Order: sequence, then structure tokens, then C-alpha cells
Amino acid sequence: MSSGPIPWTVHPHGPLEPLAENLWRVVGELPNMALCRTMTVARLRDSRLLLHSAIALDEPGMAALEALGEPAFLVVPSGYHRMDAPRYKARYPKIEVLCPRGSRGRVEQVIAVDRCFEDCPQPDPGDDSVVIEYFDERRRPEGIVLVRSADGVTAIFNDVLFNIPHSKGLFWFVYGRLLGATGGPKITPIARYVLLRGETGRGYKRWLEAAAERRDVVRLVPGHGEVIAEGACDTLRQLAARL
Repeated sequence: MSSGPIPWTVHPHGPLEPLAENLWRVVGELPNMALCRTMTVARLRDSRLLLHSAIALDEPGMAALEALGEPAFLVVPSGYHRMDAPRYKARYPKIEVLCPRGSRGRVEQVIAVDRCFEDCPQPDPGDDSVVIEYFDERRRPEGIVLVRSADGVTAIFNDVLFNIPHSKGLFWFVYGRLLGATGGPKITPIARYVLLRGETGRGYKRWLEAAAERRDVVRLVPGHGEVIAEGACDTLRQLAARL
């Protein structure tokens, strides 16, 4: 971990988009890459905020974020989504850093972790509106954040769910078409190989099937790509059938 000052480096990003009365997202660009990333913001009942896969925003964006509540929990969803986590910890020293146990070593190369997901299935034990679930109790490569709003439950994913349409250009031909990352809601071949091998993939399949049967899941927020707000449970069922 760096011991010096951490610059607040901002890459192009969109505005805070409301998804529900207690839920927002921001889509931002990645440096030197056509792939975009997503930060999701959930507001707990006491108005504190949980930030999933943080993106450093420009000052108007940070002012809009802080107007929603106090950033209290920083979810680093994997060791590959840690770029702006140290910046948020430097800006908000009291924020609690959470990550999957299977990614803790890589996350702690850049930022100290306060708790792993299994230590805090509810980041605030008194508030069940935000819950983190695993789909593999052994490897724990990622978790899924569930946020309850007035209209139902939103499931927030990281790299185990993409929803990117096909696009033009060399990058999207290789990454999207050849490597299978684009073309609607999907579990990419890369995710299957890196994150979902063996029992982990079977655990994810079981989680998807169980979530589809809940019937209260109304929205899916992928780590990369568009929000799925129509037929969320049907999409979960279809994803499970492909595993």
C-alpha cells in the first residue's frame, strides 16, 4: 500500500442515476480501455451510504453523492475492482472497507480491509435493507449485494453478470464477439474460467435458481453494462440454465 498522498484522479463518468428511492448508479470509463464500469450507491435506513465498486467522481458528482448521505461502507467487490478504493478511504477515513475473503489478499495490496463479507452479511446489523450473499462458501470469489426498496429487491453483481450490447470497433470485435463479453445479459466465458470453475459455478447456478424463485427481485445491476429492470427473475432463470 502507498504511504504517500493519493491523488483524486477522475476519469470520464456519467451522473448519479436514480434506480429507486434508496439506490443510484454511476457509469464511468476505464483508462486506456473501451469497457465501462459501474458504481452502485445504496442508502441505508439511517441515511448512511454503501458504495459498491467505487468510482472517483468530479467535484459536482461528489457533492451530489454526499447530498444523499454519509459514505459509511465501501464494498470492494473483487481484487480487480480496487482502483479508486484507496482514494475513497483517503477522502473518508472513517469509511469501512468490505470485500470477499477470497479477494482479501489482492485488495489489501492497495487498501486495508476492515471486514470480509461473511463477517457482515448485513453491513449494519440493525438494517436488513442491505444484505450481502455468497454463492460459494468455500472460495468466496465475489458476493452479491441485495438492496430492498419500495418496489422490491435489487441484486448488485460484479463480474459474474454482464449486460453489454454488441458494438463496433476492434476492441468490441475481440473482447465482445470473440471473447463473448457482449450480446445481452450473460455470464462471460472469462468469468466462467476465472471465477466460476467447479463447485463455485455450481454454487452460482443454485444461487441464481433460488433468487429467481424469490419473485421479489425486480432489478439486476451488472458490474459492466445496462441495468436489467424488466423480467429480472426470468433473466436469472435463463442465466442459471446456461451454467
